[in-house]
Amino acid sequence: MAAAPQAILDRDGVLPPGAGKATRASGAALLEEWQRLTKAMSKTLHGDVREEGWRARFLEEASALRALAGRDIDLALYSLLFASGHDECSYSVVHSMTCAVIVDLAGRWLDWSQPQLTSAVCAALSMNIGMTVRQDSLAQQTAAPTSEQRDQIDRHATAGADMLRDAGVDDEDWIYAVRHHHASSQEDDSDAAHPAARATELIRRIDVYTAKLSRRASRPAISPAIAARDALLGPQGHPDHIGVTLLRVLGLYPPGTWVSLANGELAIVIHRGEKSHTPFVASVRTRDGGYLKQPTRRETTRREYRILHGIRAGEVKVDLDHARVLAA
Repeated sequence: MAAAPQAILDRDGVLPPGAGKATRASGAALLEEWQRLTKAMSKTLHGDVREEGWRARFLEEASALRALAGRDIDLALYSLLFASGHDECSYSVVHSMTCAVIVDLAGRWLDWSQPQLTSAVCAALSMNIGMTVRQDSLAQQTAAPTSEQRDQIDRHATAGADMLRDAGVDDEDWIYAVRHHHASSQEDDSDAAHPAARATELIRRIDVYTAKLSRRASRPAISPAIAARDALLGPQGHPDHIGVTLLRVLGLYPPGTWVSLANGELAIVIHRGEKSHTPFVASVRTRDGGYLKQPTRRETTRREYRILHGIRAGEVKVDLDHARVLAA
């Protein structure tokens, strides 16, 4: 990402270093827990918010998401970002969960209070509740949105905030962030002093970033470094405060994204590294296109395994045993 100053990329501080190594059994167990939570969240986000107990169920699942991500944040990012790049059928729930996990991670880095974090995570998880079903169908639609669809897209933030009030949500920061998550601080600074303004801008930027890494029928996911360039940089083409934070906590190549190595191998990122551009990866294919019998861990700090560039998820046709990959 040429636009990002090398000084940013060379700083230590990706949170945490990510040099740990999961066992195949532990990785498989956590992946199954993410699958179960995704199914539960899908039922909730597609459900009727006026149903008795909806708010309590949502809060319980939001808490479970934070706790599960805290057990292994690299595996959480791997699971969610891989699904974002390869599965367009569950777009809405996976996108919301991915944003919520990254919001929590970035908020912790910024040393936000627990109430701030809870409000921001809940807002990220529910920001598209005003068009959950529509968002799933749009992800599988190749044609441009119709005027009716465009109208729902334009109204979904306000509709979502109203739906949350109907569900009994009385957290004003949560409601504010959902209502304003599509309005950038440059476009609308009329309420910049609102306590949730910073969280709202963080959610907006993460929403943009993760959407670019997500697969839709109308367009493939883009490579991680280009997503960072497009979504994480400020107006002058350099990382601003939010951009720097996201580079520090995610790196240029977050877990679950694909990269090409200097030795010609195709690899998938499994852990963030000590620096933004040197994650740990698992190679799965050789220079000549053959498959490695066992995914092989590579340290991209070494010259022969340095990352040449990121690869769009849609360009990769590889069946993975994710537990074996994560245990590499």
